Amino acid sequence: MADSPPPLGRSFRFLTAAQFLTVFNDNAFKQTVLKLALASSVLGGDPQARAGLVFALPFLLFAVLAGDLADRVSKRTVVLAAKWAEVGVMLLAAAALGLGSLPLGLAALFLMGAQSAFLGPAKYGLLPELVPDPQLSRANGVFQASVVAGIVIGTGCIDFVRVALGPRLWLAPLGFALLAFLGALLARGIEPVPAADPDRRLRLDPFARLRAGLRRAATVPGLRRAMFGRALFYHAGAVLLFAWNEMGERLLEVDPRWWTAGLGALTLAMGLGSWLAGRLSGGAPRPGFAVLGAVAMGTGFLAAGLGPRSPGFVLAVMLAANAFSGFYLVPLMTLGQQLPPPADRGRIQGACQMLDWIGIVAASLAKEAMTRFGLDALDVLVVLGLEFLLAAALLQRGSARIRT
Repeated sequence: MADSPPPLGRSFRFLTAAQFLTVFNDNAFKQTVLKLALASSVLGGDPQARAGLVFALPFLLFAVLAGDLADRVSKRTVVLAAKWAEVGVMLLAAAALGLGSLPLGLAALFLMGAQSAFLGPAKYGLLPELVPDPQLSRANGVFQASVVAGIVIGTGCIDFVRVALGPRLWLAPLGFALLAFLGALLARGIEPVPAADPDRRLRLDPFARLRAGLRRAATVPGLRRAMFGRALFYHAGAVLLFAWNEMGERLLEVDPRWWTAGLGALTLAMGLGSWLAGRLSGGAPRPGFAVLGAVAMGTGFLAAGLGPRSPGFVLAVMLAANAFSGFYLVPLMTLGQQLPPPADRGRIQGACQMLDWIGIVAASLAKEAMTRFGLDALDVLVVLGLEFLLAAALLQRGSARIRT
């Protein structure tokens, strides 16, 4: 019998638990605002896309700055500060829902995005500092599975919570604030780590820092391709969220509670795929897994968009496609952490996160454009399928250059 893999460590478990609670809060509150926007005429156009843009903009403004900060000071310090900020943001969200103010809710959504922008490079940059390289692929599989679990529960429960609380919906973000407080306490269990580059200058020009990060990444074979491939994943996920909400309520006419639970099931399939990809990686990133995942997702999205317009068919095909999404994402995440030199990991994670959020901002703009051109939610799946098939071809061309 093969030996069991060594445990991933106490600090890794505390980090994973703390970021799970943030992912839950992010997605539960964002889904609440998206549903309120979908039912409101205040924003005009494609209201979900416009609300999603509010959440995404802080990442363009702060992501690369956050990456520099994660190198200049201890990443543990940044995680703790972000977790305490999350408590205040959730209290503001409770006030917004209590007053019935969509603009105040959008302000809380913007601040939630800002808090997450600073948390991202620190938490992902911490992984290679807490976990040895031979265990990094497995750690990423577990970490990404916990992200998915937070998304599943956060998005999947919110329509049930909305129905149960009714006009007292403001109680939900009070609960989110308690979870944020618990997450801050958990983050205190992460072991102290030194700053990677205490002399790193902090600059506010995000695009200049992004260009610098991309230039540094260009010196490492395969790193930029992995970064852009990862950004495509988050772009597609943001578009899919808008399309899924619209599809259930306006196209397939499904009970929104159960259709949102279906979205949670899709994310759970992604989490299981992430866990399996991490286990099968054998201690090293597998670029070929990313190609396989892109082909499977592209094919599944095309089938769902072009096949029968039946809720059961769409859900079944999308579940199968999403099961391969972890095979796409886990190796790309691992390459982004493992390939850069240690002193550049925060900078590269900041650039990665900014690219991710450029993709998510582009998702809001693309969904708005597709709505104006008359594409419905199932047509959107066809567009996403073609994007993933193109990504598979590009990743296949570049995988031979990667040296891990």
